[in-house]
Amino acid sequence: MPTTPLALHHFTLCDVSPLELVPIAAEVGCAGVCLFVESPPGFGFPLVTPAMRGELLARLRDHGVRVTNLEFFSLTEGVDLDAFRPALALGAELGARLAVTHIHDPDPLRATDCLGRFAELAGEYGLQLGLEFMALTPGCMSLAAATGFVERVGRANLGIGVDALHLARSGGTPAEVAALAPNLIAYAQLCDGPLLPAGVAALDPARYAEEAINRLPPGQGVFPLAQLLRALPPAAALDVEVPMPRLAAQGVSAVQRARLAVEGARNLVDALTR
Repeated sequence: MPTTPLALHHFTLCDVSPLELVPIAAEVGCAGVCLFVESPPGFGFPLVTPAMRGELLARLRDHGVRVTNLEFFSLTEGVDLDAFRPALALGAELGARLAVTHIHDPDPLRATDCLGRFAELAGEYGLQLGLEFMALTPGCMSLAAATGFVERVGRANLGIGVDALHLARSGGTPAEVAALAPNLIAYAQLCDGPLLPAGVAALDPARYAEEAINRLPPGQGVFPLAQLLRALPPAAALDVEVPMPRLAAQGVSAVQRARLAVEGARNLVDALTR
């Protein structure tokens, strides 16, 4: 029986370059990679540049890895969508499937219009668009909010990105994911997290931001990942997004960290197909 393909998200290994990520993904058994081609100033993510295009295409081909998702396009008040064209074009040249967007504009009407126009723009490059919710983005903080945006826009190439961390910490449940029409789900991101002590607020901004950049491999925490996987439509793409800088600081290599994250996800995914 063929195994469900997994993609290694670059956020898992921000200390390596996009060129280095591809052979690591292949070594740990991933069929895809999620790459950063766009990022707001100040985030410091390792971006793919046009100068890397040729070498990156060669490495993707040689290692049998494809680009799945392109990170990340931030929709803010007054954003110039045309400024995203070079990054979308580069991603399309790399064979990407989908672009990821976050809504930071708190005005829902303006944000809905912007999201619809961006979905149309992504479609020009043959890309799907995934709207990822998180409680750190004021314009789209929950699964319910993301569902409302996607339903209002109503474009076939637009769906929801479900990150296990953001679903759990925003109070969402696998049952709510299962209740959605399958075509509304674009992809899911797998990671895990600890049980929070009594009195600790899940959405405390400092705590939440720290957890977002320091996660647990799937199976090492309390998130209901098996239930989430059952709730997802069969066609939903699965990304492994488990940044662990605490382990990097201890000298754990990038390959070892990737293997730890991917093996945790693979064990959960394969357990559901046995």
